[in-house]
Amino acid sequence: MVFALINPPFIRGTGCDGRRKLPSLGQGIRFAMLLLPLCGAALNGQATPPRLQSIGSAIQSAGYSTRPVPVVIRGIVTLNRRQIVIEDRTGAIEVKPIEAAEIALGDEVEVTGQMTLAPQPQVQGNVHRLWGGSMPLPLSITPDQAAGGENELILVQTNAEMVGFGPAGLTGVRLNLRGGHQNFSAVLPSDNPGEEPATKSMQTGATLRLTGILMVNHGLDADHGDAFTLMLRSGDDVEVVEAPSWWTPAHLLPVFGTGLILILISINGYVRIKHSRYRAVAEERANIARDIHDTLAQGYAGIALQLEAAQQTIQRDPERANALLSEALQMVRHSRDESHLSIDILRSLSRNDWLDVLISHCIAQMQVSTGAVIELEVSGEAAALSYNLVNNLFRIVQEGLANAVHHANARRIRVRIGYRKSGVQLEVEDDGKGFNQGAIPGPDQGHFGLTGIRERCASINARLELKSASGGTVIRVGVAQ
Repeated sequence: MVFALINPPFIRGTGCDGRRKLPSLGQGIRFAMLLLPLCGAALNGQATPPRLQSIGSAIQSAGYSTRPVPVVIRGIVTLNRRQIVIEDRTGAIEVKPIEAAEIALGDEVEVTGQMTLAPQPQVQGNVHRLWGGSMPLPLSITPDQAAGGENELILVQTNAEMVGFGPAGLTGVRLNLRGGHQNFSAVLPSDNPGEEPATKSMQTGATLRLTGILMVNHGLDADHGDAFTLMLRSGDDVEVVEAPSWWTPAHLLPVFGTGLILILISINGYVRIKHSRYRAVAEERANIARDIHDTLAQGYAGIALQLEAAQQTIQRDPERANALLSEALQMVRHSRDESHLSIDILRSLSRNDWLDVLISHCIAQMQVSTGAVIELEVSGEAAALSYNLVNNLFRIVQEGLANAVHHANARRIRVRIGYRKSGVQLEVEDDGKGFNQGAIPGPDQGHFGLTGIRERCASINARLELKSASGGTVIRVGVAQ
């Protein structure tokens, strides 16, 4: 036995001549001194104490063992809630302390214990806090990269769209997320039941940036179908990157409905406007036709009667026939003047001339032919009126001026036009001799002036006031628009 230790077979060599050569006595003693501690430990039943390793190398060296492997590792605490996870530059692992340890996120700890790899790498042993430090920077990855499983238990950061949320346990919150081709979840536990929920400021469809420990689901989660889960530490691990789009189906439906209603209202309004325009045109045409009938047509009918009577009496009573022809000639001149007046009114309306402009032209012509002093006063803001109103109001003023000049022998006449928001008011005042309203001859005696004024006022629903005395006459007409 001693000889074997002093001269072990595996250090025997051969000389240059090919014969076996024995080692020197010094070499054997030195080798025996190296083996003595190992032999003593083996005789006492003691194993070789583990040395300090990185997390990655410890997991790799234990990968061929089916039994727990003693390890000593160091790392920074990245999760410290219901689970403890430590991480270094080579990897991460879950820690199950034998005794409760006072550690916090960011602390660097040393763990001495036994490592197992199933169902996932974890170490059970004593946790010794070395010193406080800072959290490592999270690994920025996509949801598709996270689902690959290469970064399990690593502190990662990723962006995803929030699909919804629900309870996780008694006090936690589970965020349902979608990113890339993956559906996954993020669990935010809460140790304080009264804590304000982190989802209060979040909305479905928002883009979130999440920082947490990656837990890969080996085989899809039966309850949620998630490829992986992020274990969040606090509400600060969730950041809203982009608010949800406003153009969601819930918003598009009322917008579409409102737009459809507005379109229908617009179409209905357009149709109503077109109908009102057509109705206005039809009314104007009817008014023009009625005016032509009342003036030219009636005048032509009277002329025809006079000519027929003259034709029948020309042989037996030439003087009577001559009188009838003179009367017919007068009627032709009157009809011509009436037609010119109607044309003048229509031209003024086509030029958008106001009622006061048309009346001022009439006043100018009458002053030249009669020599009377006629004044025009206009108040208020001029407004556009329909042909029916302009025609009837103008003819009322014209008849009032003619009566004042030819019958009352007035020397000064005042015409007042007042434009109001509620309508138009006309007034013709003269300083003539006046007349007795009860003694005025009517249409039966061939006088149509005042009768025509009353009929025109009735046709436009106007209010007529007529006052006459020895000092003059006042005609007031008010019409509402």
